[in-house]
Amino acid sequence: MAVVVNRRAHAIATVVILVVLLALAVIWVFPYVMLLLTSVKSQGFLLKHSIFALPDKIYLSNFVDAFVSAGLGRFVKNSFLISVVKVPIGILVAALAAYSISKHSFRGRRVLYFYFVIGLAIPIQVTLLPLNILLRDLHLLNSLAALFFPYIAFGLPFQIMVMRGFFLTVPNELVDAARIDGSSEARIFVSIMMPLAVSALAALVILDFLATWNEFLMALIFIQSPRNETLPLGLLYFQGQYSTRWNLLCAGVVLGILPVLVVYFALQRYFTAGIYSGAVKQ
Repeated sequence: MAVVVNRRAHAIATVVILVVLLALAVIWVFPYVMLLLTSVKSQGFLLKHSIFALPDKIYLSNFVDAFVSAGLGRFVKNSFLISVVKVPIGILVAALAAYSISKHSFRGRRVLYFYFVIGLAIPIQVTLLPLNILLRDLHLLNSLAALFFPYIAFGLPFQIMVMRGFFLTVPNELVDAARIDGSSEARIFVSIMMPLAVSALAALVILDFLATWNEFLMALIFIQSPRNETLPLGLLYFQGQYSTRWNLLCAGVVLGILPVLVVYFALQRYFTAGIYSGAVKQ
């Protein structure tokens, strides 16, 4: 009798969990469905009907209009350029720092690690004014270089923390054996540590590409020239003083999401393993 009751309780708990998970999935997916539906509606339809109304006609031309009317091609190019240059360079710098801190014994390495990680507690907002003055004095304002260096600096704390956590899971005996065999530190880093860290690197590429691609605040402050504006700034052109072209704005957002999805699906099999790779040993 007790076995039957336990099975019933287990079955009920399973059903409840599935229902809750299904409800959470619907809540999570709903905004994306509304975004996609709005992107294929006409502006007139949006003004006459509820936002939840299904479109009477699919306007795929909204994507072409969004790309052409606001010149999204220029903004996508700028975002893509800053992302493909900044992401690998930033992760490489973080990996080099994490390798030195985790696999070399030198005085003050814990202080150095703390110095890097404390950057996670510094809000970006409090750095905007000094950064603006610094970039102005360096004549970098209104250029993509004005975003490149701050993006790298603000990405390093989290990246170093993740890479250090992963490198600590690599046995020191493996590194010591390579050194005894005559391998240089550069050879050990390139041929041993980096191949072992593929999962962690892939996770950081996804997260860093997403953060760089979607960054808005620093781009808004440091870039005033339309020629160098990134995609998040370009989407502002769909908003006027008295009205917003919601269908083209949503179409532009959908186009902006596509590169992130491509990067995610290309590296998703490494994502979970990479996030938890540094949680084994500290």
